[in-house]
Amino acid sequence: MFVHLDTLAAIQSRVENGDNPWTGAHEAFMDDVRDAMAADSESVTDNGDGHEFKTKGPKDPAERKDYVAAIRTGDRIRDLGLAYQYTGADQYAEKAIELLDHWFLRSKTYMAPVKTNSIEQYITLPKMWWGAELVRGHKAWNDDGVGTEADLQEWVRTFLNDVGHNIPTEMGQQNIFNWQEMTHAAGAVYLRDWDRFRKAMQRNRETGFNQLREDGLLKNEIIRASSLAYSLYAAKALLTAAELSRLYADKLDGPTLYEYQKFDGDRGAIERILDAHAPYVGDPEAWEAMGEGDPDRFVNNDGFPARKQESASSLYEVAYSYYEKDAYLEALKQSGQPVKNVPTYVSAQQAAIDNPDRPHRDERVLGWTTFTHGERFRLDV
Repeated sequence: MFVHLDTLAAIQSRVENGDNPWTGAHEAFMDDVRDAMAADSESVTDNGDGHEFKTKGPKDPAERKDYVAAIRTGDRIRDLGLAYQYTGADQYAEKAIELLDHWFLRSKTYMAPVKTNSIEQYITLPKMWWGAELVRGHKAWNDDGVGTEADLQEWVRTFLNDVGHNIPTEMGQQNIFNWQEMTHAAGAVYLRDWDRFRKAMQRNRETGFNQLREDGLLKNEIIRASSLAYSLYAAKALLTAAELSRLYADKLDGPTLYEYQKFDGDRGAIERILDAHAPYVGDPEAWEAMGEGDPDRFVNNDGFPARKQESASSLYEVAYSYYEKDAYLEALKQSGQPVKNVPTYVSAQQAAIDNPDRPHRDERVLGWTTFTHGERFRLDV
């Protein structure tokens, strides 16, 4: 879904040769796979609060249990699916299907297919569907007591219908709209619903860049606290969807999100965003300096934490693979700078934060981007 299987095969050849950046990233990835194999199944019902996904905001971490469970479960399902396709070992597919069945289908533990907390669902469920795509048709789906793939597809369809397509902010289009449409696109790929896929990409082209200024800044993100982090968060939503548009370009009725241009010139809309923000990944103080005379803009509450810097580096790992720009390579090497840290929700992501430079890990959807998306232009594909 987010990586072509031919690309995985080419990466495997590079790992067998000991080539970097893939070899070190593969080791980190397989550490996570081993942890996933040993993990117990989790569910929204574990907290005794019913089948609906419920979570509070980041200021109340003790009440984010469903969200944390979704992060961990999504990471495990995705990584197990990738490991199955990478190695061919059935044990990984069997474990992934066990986790999928527990989260979505089992009568006592299923999550109800309704939108409740939007953004927390948009950045966790798609990686579960990616994992489901990677184990599509595996014989473990026929095991006694396991729900069917048709049931899972109906779950995804019901959830997407409940999500809808509104711009869910009072200030106009912000990153949450981009994550919403990426979720529609990812679900559509799993469903093989190409009309739904085309419409999601069209909505992103027509509405998803409303806040983009010609200088590459995002007018509805820069007015927020932690504006650099939110701007890069929007860029990540767009780039994640752009990967889907690249891989399924033959299903589109317009340009990919990489190719879409809002303004005249030789740069696409996403490239403008990436160009505008790359210098500040390693120099967040310069970002704040742009707000002199306007204290409501370009704010970085709590500084620019190492967690956010790692998130930015994983973003530019994917961007560098597509655009091959030196500025993006420089940005992805900024992780590990001595900036203030804030805790993350899962130990795997903390390991990526604590380790300077590559490999990089996207805590939202893509996982170890250095492994799956690093320097694709050097691969034999």
